[in-house]
Amino acid sequence: MAIKLQIVTPRGSAFSGEVLEVQAPGTLGEFGVLPGHIPFLTTLRPGSLTIRNSDGKRVLAIGAGFAEAGPAQVVVLTESCEG
Repeated sequence: MAIKLQIVTPRGSAFSGEVLEVQAPGTLGEFGVLPGHIPFLTTLRPGSLTIRNSDGKRVLAIGAGFAEAGPAQVVVLTESCEG
């Protein structure tokens, strides 16, 4: 089972695809999202966002922003995304 991840910056879409897991730097601490996660909205601090899919792990450096998670999708709105 996979979830859709979208990472959007002021420059446009930085990532869009199906992933197995997302780990992100929330302002209150690190959090992870798997398929079927309960819906929530949180703020993000600058740090490392880790994506896990069938090819392995990928780490992206993100800026401050917001994340909205649900059972089938995660949307990250961030100032910047590198990697």
